[in-house]
Order: sequence, then structure tokens, then C-alpha cells
Amino acid sequence: MKKSWFCIGALIASPQVVFAQSSVTLYGLVTAGVTYVNNTGKGPLYETETCAPPGCNRWGLKGREDLGGGNAAIFTLENGFNIQNGRLGQGGTEFGRQAFVGLTNNYGTITLGRQYDSLSDTVGMFPSSNNFATGYGSHFGDLDNLNQSIRINNVIKYVSPVWNGLQVDGMFSLGGQAGDFSTNRVWALAGSYTAGPFAFAAGYLDINTPATNANGTGGVYASNGNYVGSLSNYVALQDANAMKVLSAGASYSIGNANVGLVYSHTLLKNSQYFVANGFANAGSGSDFKLDSYEVTATYHVTPALLVGGAYIYNAGKADYEGLKPTFQQINLGTNYSLSKRTSLFAVAVFQKAGGDGIAPVFNSAGANVGRTAIAEIAGAGVDSSSAKQVLVSVGITHAF
Repeated sequence: MKKSWFCIGALIASPQVVFAQSSVTLYGLVTAGVTYVNNTGKGPLYETETCAPPGCNRWGLKGREDLGGGNAAIFTLENGFNIQNGRLGQGGTEFGRQAFVGLTNNYGTITLGRQYDSLSDTVGMFPSSNNFATGYGSHFGDLDNLNQSIRINNVIKYVSPVWNGLQVDGMFSLGGQAGDFSTNRVWALAGSYTAGPFAFAAGYLDINTPATNANGTGGVYASNGNYVGSLSNYVALQDANAMKVLSAGASYSIGNANVGLVYSHTLLKNSQYFVANGFANAGSGSDFKLDSYEVTATYHVTPALLVGGAYIYNAGKADYEGLKPTFQQINLGTNYSLSKRTSLFAVAVFQKAGGDGIAPVFNSAGANVGRTAIAEIAGAGVDSSSAKQVLVSVGITHAF
């Protein structure tokens, strides 16, 4: 009798052993609120679509299957959506945020599919836009992609294990166009280091023809959500032969406080911005460079209440007429946790454009008659009507 009960118990338990070796997790983030933007030319703008400090609305599936010998198969499918109308994000793609499969073991992780670049994986953890200021607090136009405005198709990525605090992250994206290996090609290499309260990361990102429509299967292209951008008036800056970004960031924690520094240098090779906007003698394009410097800090007033502030100085340089535009920005934010999964947030972003203005001025006939300094907060969706712009966003976030 005891033997019979033992056999029955073994039969019942055996499927549980099999299922314990694999798992699929449903996760997501749901956020909504109210966003105010001033100086839009037709009075202030109010909208209910917003992004929280952890990011924008999403849901996804993560899976893992143990293969034995320390090996495992993994996958991630992540969808972005607009909570106000239910539409798909990222240009209507089903899994526009991430979609990849791979293998992992003690020697690292290899994944293939639509993914984030290695620079934003590592240095992207330091800017205020990825901590308390939301994507609205990005460096000018997110031209350095630290806030992941551009997601990459056809990626082969390797992430090493952590060796004494050091980790390496590298990726390559195939162009995918017959007879043209370079079009839409993307590669990146980055490394990070953590030692107690200190963290550091640095890396390089190289995107060939970032905004082209020529190849719908390449790493990046301008439609279907693979090139999403964060600009309106200045969006043509990224219509370039190449986009090259060098960036580094560091942070140090002292008790309840954390202070950080971020630097990025972006080169947009042969940008079509001045050509597309009808500037005189713009020729066939010219280089545009942007250096972004950020000082950021956060403080936990209580375990549930976080406050943060940051100052960003963006210094541009255009080969066209030697123009040097600047964009200064202040980010302020707070987050209050109601529970482990639900929180309230408030963010304020102030931007001031200065130096040599590069925004086009058009007459009633649509002809370019000059240039001026115009502020434009990343992701706000509307140009300022002056050199200043303020955005305030408040809302609620629930993670699952």
C-alpha cells in the first residue's frame, strides 16, 4: 500500500519537475496622467498621454527554459501601447519595444532580434531621463539615444557575465539589403563597472544612414516605428549619412543620496537638416555635432519618497556657417510609492535655447527667410514658439 501511494505521488510530482525547468512571465507597466506644455504658439497644450519615470506603457512576455549543463534558452516579446486610445506604439508594430530570443550560460548571453543598443543598455542607466525625469528630460532630442528613441532590428548581441564588477556589452545589426552591406548597419560596444557605491559605464554607438527609408529590413529605418525620434522642428538633424555617439556616465551613492555625471558626443555625418529646411547655400548637407553634459542627483527623503534634480547643457556645432546653438535644460522630479507596484509621480522640465539659432523661419509662401532659436523638449510633440519651453507632467504608474 505504501508503495502504491509512493508511485501515485511520483506520477503527480513528475510533471511539476518538468514544468519547473521552464517558465514564462507576463509583466508590464501601465501609466496615465496629465501633461502641460507651454509656448506652443496657440496657447498651452494639455494631453493625457504621458510616460512615467520607469518608462512608457508596455506589456511583455519573458521566457526561460533550462537546457542542462548550465545552459538556458530565453526570449522576450515586449509591446508598447497608448493607454488613451489603445493603439500600438512604435509605429504600430506588435512587439515594437523588444523581440528577441537567445541562449545564456556562465560564459554570457547571446540574443538575436529587435533590441536596444549596447550604449543605452549601459550608459543609459545614468541620465535623469531614465531615473526620475521621464523621457521628456532627455538630452536635446535624444540625439545620443541614451533614452532609447531608436530601437534596432536584426541585432546579434553578446553580454558577458560580471567579472569582479566589470561587464562587457556588444552588438551588431546586419544591414539586410542585397548588394549593400553598409546601409542601415549598426554596431555598438560598451562596458560597465560597479564597486560598492560607485558605478561607471562608457561606450560607442555607430549607426549608418539612421533615418533612411531605403531598406525596410535593416537595423534602422524611418518608418514602422524602427526610427521613432524625439524631435519635431529639428527631426531632420538625424537624416544623415551616419550617426556616431561616444558617451560615458558615472554615479556615486552616499547614504540616501546619489549623484551622477553624464557626457555624450554625437556626430551626425552629412546631416540633411539645413537642406531639408531650405537654408541658402546648404549644398548637399553638412556635419552636425552635439556635446551634452549632465549633472544629476536624487535623494530618498523616505523609503517611499524620491526627489531628483538635474542640469543639462547641450552645445551644438554645425559645419553650415559655423553655427553654434545651445540648449540648457533643468529637470525636476519626484516619485512617491503607494506600494511595491503603484506610485505617483510629478516631473517638470524647463528648456532654454540660445547661441546661434538653427530653427528655420518661413514666410507666408513657405520660403525660408532666416533662422531663430527655438526650444523643443524631447517627446513633447510640439515646438515652442520662443526660445523657452516648460513641460509639467503628473500621473500614476502601476507595474505588474
